[in-house]
Amino acid sequence: MRLNQASDFALRVLMLLANEKEPITVEEIAQRLQLVKSHVMKIVAKLVKAGILESHRGRTGGISLGKPPAQIMVGDVVREIEADLAIVECMLDKECGCVFSPRCKLKGVMADARSAFLDVLDTRSLQSIVMQP
Repeated sequence: MRLNQASDFALRVLMLLANEKEPITVEEIAQRLQLVKSHVMKIVAKLVKAGILESHRGRTGGISLGKPPAQIMVGDVVREIEADLAIVECMLDKECGCVFSPRCKLKGVMADARSAFLDVLDTRSLQSIVMQP
């Protein structure tokens, strides 16, 4: 299973912010992580909506964590950012063109694999993956 690039970027943004004492701007986040600002803006917007990040307005505004790093679980971030965690086509919420469906047991095996993957991510907090400055 491979996560999309947005999940990778989201985790990098969170890791950066975990070491910041004050809010920093989206522009500064993009520069420091060497990411495209428009990508960072989309990711930040999703994470703010989910309550994982906070947006602060004004002259000293910017972006900060919405809760302590120990309370931000990697699995929650991945679920928030990933639009589709279907490993195979038959796991999608649409009609599948597979000739083995509906009797195939592959869907169940892949669902178990996805659950195991997410279960591991649910045991890791942002705090556990952040490199201390």
